[in-house]
Amino acid sequence: MKCLRVRRLRGVHAGFSMIEALVALLVLSLGLLALAGFQVRVLVDSVGASNQNLAMQLAGDMADRIRANPAAAATTPSGYVADWSAAAASGPRPSCEGARAACNSAELAAHDLWGWKRAIAAALPGGVADVRTSATAGGMLFVHVAWDEPAVLDPIAPDPDWQCPTGKTCLEVAVAVPQP
Repeated sequence: MKCLRVRRLRGVHAGFSMIEALVALLVLSLGLLALAGFQVRVLVDSVGASNQNLAMQLAGDMADRIRANPAAAATTPSGYVADWSAAAASGPRPSCEGARAACNSAELAAHDLWGWKRAIAAALPGGVADVRTSATAGGMLFVHVAWDEPAVLDPIAPDPDWQCPTGKTCLEVAVAVPQP
């Protein structure tokens, strides 16, 4: 009689451990799904940070080019002022590349803009750029870099004066132009 009770207790508890295992598996899978979502968000944010870092480096590159060519930068209108259009497929003539290149300051400015715009288009998704001057900020040029950042949920709206292309993330760098 005693053996019969032991068998019944084992039978009741055997099914209960299977339910516990299934619930534990469900909780574990939900936790892993949450971790996977978190990892995807971190990867998206790191791509955005990388794009912003590249944009800042490229804007700094143009700022250095402007400061290195003060004769073209200080003219009115500045040789470095450009709109949002993409760079042409072929470079300006005469070419300012190589040790024997003989370019004047305006030709060097055109070459700098062409190479810079091509570098932005190659480095950033949907990358475009412009350089503006302001009548109220004498001796200043404003370098703008814009790119596609589809992962941004709530992008920070750029200043409307920048005239940033619609749907793009924009960055501005102000460059003080040395006067010759």
